[in-house]
Amino acid sequence: MAGMINHLRFALVLVALFSSTGGAQARVVSAPPEPSLLNLTGGWGRASSLGDLTELKATSEHIELRVWGGFGSGATQGVVLRRASGHWSAFLARVRRCELQIPIAVGDTASRATMQGFVAQARRQCGTPLSDVGAGVRIITTDTLAVAQLDVPDSLIERAWTSAVRAGVAQLPASVKRAGATSSDFTYVIELRRGGEYRASQIEHMDRPETEADRQVEAVYAAINGVLPPELQLKP
Repeated sequence: MAGMINHLRFALVLVALFSSTGGAQARVVSAPPEPSLLNLTGGWGRASSLGDLTELKATSEHIELRVWGGFGSGATQGVVLRRASGHWSAFLARVRRCELQIPIAVGDTASRATMQGFVAQARRQCGTPLSDVGAGVRIITTDTLAVAQLDVPDSLIERAWTSAVRAGVAQLPASVKRAGATSSDFTYVIELRRGGEYRASQIEHMDRPETEADRQVEAVYAAINGVLPPELQLKP
């Protein structure tokens, strides 16, 4: 768990350094306090075909729900429901770890532009195993999304959306205040864009729900994962 936390902190720094912003900004109705995992999901979106949900140029009828789960020692993935131009579509976005090794001396003297190039190279070579890792080597680590459109009928996607609405997706708080520290290895990140408004939540999975929001987010996650076959569903 400590290793994953360190990786997330490093990834947040990379996102802050290398992510570009621009385009039409949505009005943020609610969002978890910083630092939040939205820095990761936003960066992944910008670097993929999904795009950053806050910057998406959308009509007033546009609906997009991104439901992420993971962010611990295991896998992380998101399911996206999108309604544009009167039609539904759904996507599965899987996070892939990408690594590139460079000499420490090169990393210590590299400019920001050079480091950005190394990160881009790591993404292009994602999945290539490292070799001869030892003293004098620095590992550049970043994440990328493998996005695939799901071949499912509009009716199934719409049912999943309706179930999420009934579960309270539009009423989720930005976060849940806990009485003490949590040790959850699974976190939900929910992003919702409706027309020009954006809201987001970051809520830890609790084996025993403590609040109504805990129950709601579990129900939302289950509803949206219903568009996936069982073998692709990521369980808390």
